[in-house]
Amino acid sequence: MKRRSRMHLFLLATVALLGAAVVAELRRERALEVDPLTQIDVAAIHTLAVTCNACKPRRFERVGAHWRMLEPFAQAADDVAVDRLAAIARAPVRFRHARGDLDAKKLGLDPAYATLDLDGTLLKFGTTDAIHGDRYVEIDGAIALVPDRFSARLFETPESELAIPPAALGK
Repeated sequence: MKRRSRMHLFLLATVALLGAAVVAELRRERALEVDPLTQIDVAAIHTLAVTCNACKPRRFERVGAHWRMLEPFAQAADDVAVDRLAAIARAPVRFRHARGDLDAKKLGLDPAYATLDLDGTLLKFGTTDAIHGDRYVEIDGAIALVPDRFSARLFETPESELAIPPAALGK
């Protein structure tokens, strides 16, 4: 077998192995979706509030089929951006622990880095796991580890969640 043929065979085997790894990871993540963070029906959420240490508090209310920002601006909100925040309630959980099993202060949950209030259900967000990068989330006396694909949304500026940004209005 020629050197070039061996190299092509090696590259093909590597690509096949990586493809198999991706498929296995996707299957594993689908299996995790069986245990969502909350049982809240995301489409039925009426009020949503976000607070965090390094950003302005934001409050939203669903009016009909659309979201409206109440704080810090009182105007129409970007429905897609607010729906992404609401979707955090259905994030898949990798592990759940009783609050007493872990030190909430070390996990950044006491006080929390950010909170998300969904119709009175409070989610508290802490630090991330050093190994997998999962976010610690406290809800109803339990601490869950959730794949962190959403934390950037918690720390967005209020202007990014408006239907029409203030700059476009000349403010």
